[in-house]
Amino acid sequence: MNLKSKSSIKGVGYLSHVLLTEKEYYDRLHGKDSTGFDFWQKHSLDECRTMAQENAELYEQLLSNFDDEGLGQSVRYYTSGGDPFENTFREMLTHVIFHSMNHRGQILTILRQEGFEPPAIDYINFMREVS
Repeated sequence: MNLKSKSSIKGVGYLSHVLLTEKEYYDRLHGKDSTGFDFWQKHSLDECRTMAQENAELYEQLLSNFDDEGLGQSVRYYTSGGDPFENTFREMLTHVIFHSMNHRGQILTILRQEGFEPPAIDYINFMREVS
């Protein structure tokens, strides 16, 4: 089982995409213009590890400053195609969660195809560990 195989590299590509999307949506929440942003940049597994840690810290700081009412505030932003939109923090954060959930499923499929037993990533398993 070689982590350098073509499908494993594809899995790292999806992981990189998820992490870039998390970061770009964090930036959009703070008014950054995403026009022209490339959500499919290639990063190494080590770079992904660093991005994941940085994103976790950013979102933890962000969410610690909000209550349920604050998540209803709207933000204006531009998509990578340059289109203007306005959504609430709650809507954008929900998108980030659902978007990553889709690609995590793809990554797990790739790991299984490579003969690896993927980790249990179900939310309830996480909650059981932190409780």
